[in-house]
Amino acid sequence: MGKIGSFGGVTFEVSSNKVLTFNDFSRNGSARWSVHDINQKKPMPEFLGPGQDSLSIKVKLSSYLGVNPLIELNKLRSFRDNGKYGSFIIGNSSISSGYWYIEDITETYNHVDGKGRIISIEATLNIKEYPKPVVAKVTQKPKPKPKPKPQVKKPPPSKKKRLGVITIKVGMLNCRATPSLKGRIVKVLRKNQKYTVYGIKKTDIPWYDMGGGKWTSAVSKYTSLKKG
Repeated sequence: MGKIGSFGGVTFEVSSNKVLTFNDFSRNGSARWSVHDINQKKPMPEFLGPGQDSLSIKVKLSSYLGVNPLIELNKLRSFRDNGKYGSFIIGNSSISSGYWYIEDITETYNHVDGKGRIISIEATLNIKEYPKPVVAKVTQKPKPKPKPKPQVKKPPPSKKKRLGVITIKVGMLNCRATPSLKGRIVKVLRKNQKYTVYGIKKTDIPWYDMGGGKWTSAVSKYTSLKKG
C-alpha cells in the first residue's frame, strides 16, 4: 500500500485494491496590514502579523476504486460538524506547524446507479488554518524555605576530674541548677539511674557535681557512690 497522507479521519492511499486520493490542491495565504490615514500625506501601513491560510482540495470517492463513498464522506462531515481540527499530513510530515479545520464541503454526486446506490462522489473541501494554542507558562513561586529552628546550646561537657558514678536509690530525685535546696529544678532523676559525678560540694546539704551546671543530693539516703 502506498500511503499519500491523511486528514479529517480519511487516509489517502493508492494500492491494488483501493485508490483514494485528492487533486486540485491549492493553498492561499496573506498578511494582515492596517492602513492609517495621515492628513495631507500618503497613508501609513502597519504590519499586524500573518493572516490565516486556507486550502482547497477535491477528493474523489468512487466504489469503482474500492472506496465506499458514503463512509468516507461521513468521516469528513463529522470532522466538520463537530468542530474538530488536526494536522494535514502529506507523506510523513504535516504541511504546517499548525492545525486545520474544514469550513465547508461541496458534494457533487457524479454517479448514482439504477437502484439508487451512490457509486461516485466528488467532495470539494475548503479548509482553514487553526494555529496551535499558545499555552501560557505558569511560573510557580518557590516555596519559602522553612526557617531553621534555633539550636539550644548545650553546656560543654565538664573537664573536671571524675569522682565516680552514683546510683539513684529513691523513686524520684531532683536535679538542680545550683547546689542548694532553693536551686531551680533542671530535671527529675529516677530510681536505679546512674550518672557520672565530678566532685562534692557542701552547702545546706552535700551535693554531687554532675557537670554542665547540674547538681543532685549527696545524702546517702538518696544516692550511692561508686568511686573511680
